[in-house]
Amino acid sequence: MDNEHKKDITSIQNLLVPTASGEQIPLSQLATVELKESPNQIQREDTKRRIIVGFNAKGRDVQTIVEELQQKADKNLKFSPGYTISYGGTFENLNEAKARLGVAVPISLVMIFLLLFFAFGSVKHSLLIYTAIPLSAIGGIYFLALRGCLSVSVQE
Repeated sequence: MDNEHKKDITSIQNLLVPTASGEQIPLSQLATVELKESPNQIQREDTKRRIIVGFNAKGRDVQTIVEELQQKADKNLKFSPGYTISYGGTFENLNEAKARLGVAVPISLVMIFLLLFFAFGSVKHSLLIYTAIPLSAIGGIYFLALRGCLSVSVQE
């Protein structure tokens, strides 16, 4: 149908639908056609309807905003069974990065200690050098700040 006929509900009700016997009957005999307020697009993920609510966080860190949103949603929203809320986007990326770092950092610290131990052959000397790691982290943060790569969110 052209756009002009799509706007008229009677045109849609009178659409002819072919049957198995070759006969054509109006759509209004098969279904109730009426105008209703609804989302302009229904998205699906894993055969479930999905509605996306997006927002930009300005001046605050994403994790604090989502935690506050979760508390308010749990307190004020009551959903029928089958409805769920999930938080994605930057918050999801942040959680995935934390999970990866939660594995990568301990493994790398153990590997650094093992390399020091194999290089010096002494636990005492390895631990002495190993204590410099916190100081090197301070230097790394200073270098990131110097390059303008450090981003710190301030909560008001």
